[in-house]
Amino acid sequence: MVCVSAYQISIFFKKYRLPLVSGLIIAGLFSGQYIFNLIPSISIDSLFFLNDFSLAFIAFAAGSELYLKEIKNRITSIKWYSLSNIFITFLVGFLLIFILLSIMPIFENISFTIKVSIALLTGTVFVARSPASATAVVNELKSKGPFTSTAMGIVCVSDFGVVILFSIIFSFVKSIDSGSFHILSLLYLIFELVFSFLLGIVLGRILNIFLSFSVNKFFKYFLLLLLGYSSFLISYEIRNLTILYFYHEFIIEPLLICMTASLYIINKTDKRLEFLNFIEKSSIYIYVVFFTLIGASINLPLLYNVFGYAIIFFILRLISLFIASNVGGFLAYDKSSFRLLGWMPHITQAGVAIGLIKIIETEFVSWGDGYSEELSIILISSIIISQFIGPPLFKLAITYIGEHNRKKLNVDVKKNDAIIFGLEPQSISIAKLLKSRGWDVDIVSFESKNLIKVPKEIGMLKINAIDKHNFDKINFNNYESVVCLSTDNINSDICKLSYSTYGNKNLIVRINDHVNVDIFLKLKVKIIHPSEAIVSLIDQFVRSPQATSIMFGLEKDKETRDITLLNNQISGLVLRDLRLPSDVLMLSIKRNDELIISHGYTRLLKDDIITFIGSSKSLDKLTLRFDS
Repeated sequence: MVCVSAYQISIFFKKYRLPLVSGLIIAGLFSGQYIFNLIPSISIDSLFFLNDFSLAFIAFAAGSELYLKEIKNRITSIKWYSLSNIFITFLVGFLLIFILLSIMPIFENISFTIKVSIALLTGTVFVARSPASATAVVNELKSKGPFTSTAMGIVCVSDFGVVILFSIIFSFVKSIDSGSFHILSLLYLIFELVFSFLLGIVLGRILNIFLSFSVNKFFKYFLLLLLGYSSFLISYEIRNLTILYFYHEFIIEPLLICMTASLYIINKTDKRLEFLNFIEKSSIYIYVVFFTLIGASINLPLLYNVFGYAIIFFILRLISLFIASNVGGFLAYDKSSFRLLGWMPHITQAGVAIGLIKIIETEFVSWGDGYSEELSIILISSIIISQFIGPPLFKLAITYIGEHNRKKLNVDVKKNDAIIFGLEPQSISIAKLLKSRGWDVDIVSFESKNLIKVPKEIGMLKINAIDKHNFDKINFNNYESVVCLSTDNINSDICKLSYSTYGNKNLIVRINDHVNVDIFLKLKVKIIHPSEAIVSLIDQFVRSPQATSIMFGLEKDKETRDITLLNNQISGLVLRDLRLPSDVLMLSIKRNDELIISHGYTRLLKDDIITFIGSSKSLDKLTLRFDS
């Protein structure tokens, strides 16, 4: 019941473009012991295993964002930016936090070793990003360009890098904390990392087998979550056994195992689309439980006392991101505007960062006096601040660079205009339907006076002859599609003039007499005969009702759409390597006037006109990706 209420509150937040994660945490805060006590502290302790379930899923989701084939063309910029973002953000964050700890009253009594440990772990958390938040901003602004592409690549790579970095720092701090650090500890650390990677590949192979099972989809997804959770159980068991038999705690990092497994599935198997569907369908359930429990576990009086420090931590992270961005931009030879604004896409944090914080809180209780809890609340508060500040600054950067709303900017390049010759009720109906689908439509009349009322949103043009002078006067060359609903003689003259003077447009003709078919076929015109069209339509509805309903726009939120590929980053990919939304299917490709029936090994090339079928929302996102 609490989770359902938390979800409704988060929807309210999302309605006003506020962060979903923050809505869930705040809902959990109200449900905790300090306000309504709907989730008592004893219940939170008993539900601790749900944290491990959620962390496994968060690692799966983070790994699924890194699809190597889609970033290979931007690898130079991404490489330098990612390395500087990871290491310089970490180093600057470590130094700033260490200096701050020396003057913070709440940490004045801790030892030098614990201060170093806190600074190292906090510097690691500073590196984490939020791919979901960045993607939401890009989709909202319909932004496309080198700055956006590089930023999104860095965001995805950084989450993988931060898990590796955390594994190293966590093992190092653990060995210092236990007093067992020595030269051999470095060899142990290398072994732990390699073994975690190997276990991740093994888990990836097991996931691939489970994804092949023909069982109920939701049961299969539950099994995948169990497999992710098993990496935590194995990690705990290995730690206990190695302490018992080798007197040294070997730390196999379950987050790294799960992320490696996800990377393996996404980049090395043919189950990529099904795995992405698993991430998409499961995410809301996992996030509602995880972030609501995070909020319920927050100590409200302590939050009140340390919130000022959370603001300071947030500012220090901004400083570290700014320095890292400028160094990365310098190494990648990017222009100055990219360097100065390159830190803004990386402000927002969410799942991975909070997951790391919960591990720090539970693993370092030995620091005593609630220091790990205080650090956890400061960092979580800092993340909540980042979710309110980060997206507006990312939008500001995209707008300043000039990569916002690219879909509108490209209207002159990729025209979406139609012209209809002949004023009659049917032409008005066609114009209204096209207008509802985002087309600009004009109707041409040969009559001096309109006998039919034309709606205001539809353009009305008049000509008195079919010749180049009149066609240039109505800017005929700007129209992508031409519909002819006049007599066969007039339609023929329109098509001949269009074909000879303006090139091969998308010409659709309604013929009145079947004898004239050959005239239009020679001009490569799409022909519709009213009586035969009705017969064919009924035939299609009888034989294939579902496909015909979608084709004619009768299914809610489903449509077919032709999209022109203008994005150089996608050109050259084979279809099987393309990340399509789970509810979108590619039907065919038109290349140089040749229709290609696509399959998994069909290679996409620039200027291909590709026919997709799917939901309107997903097709809008796909149109943005395929745009230049």
